[in-house]
Amino acid sequence: MSTPTEPQGGPTPGRVSLGSGWLWPAAFVAAFLALVYLPGHNPSSTGGDGLVATIAALYVIGLTVVGVRMIRGIILRAGGSREPITLLGRGPDLLISTAIRPHVRVLAVAAGAVAPALAAVIAYRLAGIVDPTTDAHAIAGLALSANAVIAASVLIPAPGFPGWALRLAIVDGAGATPDRRVRQAARVARSAGVSVLLVVGVAAALIGHPMLMPLGFVLAFMIWSGTQATIGQDSAARFLGAHTAGEIARPVTNEASPDEPVGDLVARLRTDHDVITVASGGGVLGALGPGQLSARGVLKQRVRCADVMVPLASLRLLSLVSPSVELLPELARHGFALVSGPDGLGYVEVADLRRQIRIWIALGDRRASSSRGDAVRHAP
Repeated sequence: MSTPTEPQGGPTPGRVSLGSGWLWPAAFVAAFLALVYLPGHNPSSTGGDGLVATIAALYVIGLTVVGVRMIRGIILRAGGSREPITLLGRGPDLLISTAIRPHVRVLAVAAGAVAPALAAVIAYRLAGIVDPTTDAHAIAGLALSANAVIAASVLIPAPGFPGWALRLAIVDGAGATPDRRVRQAARVARSAGVSVLLVVGVAAALIGHPMLMPLGFVLAFMIWSGTQATIGQDSAARFLGAHTAGEIARPVTNEASPDEPVGDLVARLRTDHDVITVASGGGVLGALGPGQLSARGVLKQRVRCADVMVPLASLRLLSLVSPSVELLPELARHGFALVSGPDGLGYVEVADLRRQIRIWIALGDRRASSSRGDAVRHAP
């Protein structure tokens, strides 16, 4: 589960940032250009010329990515963002942030599509006037492809693409409530996904290229699965934001001794989602969750609880008033988190948390449906 990143209110260390996670993709692109793309385009290129061409090609791709992100970032900062502009890697996705006005986000997405579209036209012109067997033609073709792909990404309404940010901004501008904005944008995106599938299918039939059909199915699947995952992430983020750790924790009701076999412990548990403390002499030594109880071989080999428990020193005890988002690192590491209060220890477990989120969403939908029904009945 993840929470949406919002701009912070205070000043930021700088106006630009390289972001994270870009080094390995850049190395892969460099290897592809040097070993496959450029040699395939100009086999007669020498080693020195090939190195220069590879550097030039990397510069073109980097300039394309950085240029588009700078354009978007400048518009977003002018619209109130205080986050640094991420030039290459991953960073806060400000195009979907509710802290920035919807029309500013729409403008940023539009400008980030128009600029590479114009660059693609220029690259197309250049590719038409240079010798097709040269590295210059290869680089012009690369610039055309890179800019065309970035410009066309605004048409793909899948999360992670500018097309999703555009639809989310439009929904926000139409006055969607925080609990409905993602679902409404997902419905719009899925309708667009069906249109994409139909358009690609018709285009494949008209040009006699059936291999385009899988592309349409891939895009439609990306849109459907991506929006479904985003709805779940948004629901989880809203649930965690509305509750403290103590409000969603269950009391620990089971205790095991260090020497008790795990199989015996599992046999006396009531549910598959319990978290059990391991104690000796009145002191808690550690805890066991479903992940530890289902570890490979622990039942057949009669492993002791002390051998598979998470030691107390490795667990962070949260207070009852801790923000629920602080549970996430513990849930990711161990599958459960412990909450300490005046009445003893409580726990939050992944599967139980998901169930609580589903119930919370269902109750919210029921209340919203009831409110709409009341409004219709009392309408003049």
